[in-house]
Amino acid sequence: MTGVGPLSGALDLAAVMRRVSEAAAPFESRWTLRALQRLDPELHDRLVDQQQLYHEALVTGTAEDVEEQSAAMCRGWAAVARAMETAGIPDDAYLLGFHGGVRVAIGEQKHAIARVRELHGVPVIWMTPDEVAALVAGLEAFKGAKCLWPDAEIIRLYPKEPATGDP
Repeated sequence: MTGVGPLSGALDLAAVMRRVSEAAAPFESRWTLRALQRLDPELHDRLVDQQQLYHEALVTGTAEDVEEQSAAMCRGWAAVARAMETAGIPDDAYLLGFHGGVRVAIGEQKHAIARVRELHGVPVIWMTPDEVAALVAGLEAFKGAKCLWPDAEIIRLYPKEPATGDP
C-alpha cells in the first residue's frame, strides 16, 4: 500500500510495519510489557503512548507522520530492550515445560519462538495459552482431578502401574 493521509507521499506501509516489527523482536522475544511495567512504569507508559501515536499515524496520518512515528517506535523498542538487558531481567515471554522427552513452550508473542529454540533447541513445541486451554479442555480425567484438588500437579504418569491403594 502506498500513500496515506492528506499528503499521500509514496510510502510502503508493509515495509514500515516490518521495520517496526523487527525493532520490536529483541524485546518481544524475551519479555512482556508487564515485566517492563514492573521494572520502569514511566518507560512502560512512554512506550505505550508511542505505540498509540504510531497506530494513529498508520490510520490517519500523512506519509511524514508515519515515517516520524515509526522511527520513534523503533527507538522506543530499542530503549526498552536496552533497559531490560541492563537490569538483567530474566525472560518472561514464555513458560517452558519438559515431560518424557517432549519440551513445550507456552507464550503469546511469536517473536519468542526463535528465542526459545535458540536457548533450548529446535524440537520445542510452541503453544499459545488458548491452545493449552483447548488441549486441557479435552482431557476429562485431568479436568476432574483439578476440580477436586485444584492445587494438585501431575508430575509423572505411570499408566501401566496401579495407583497406591489400587487392587
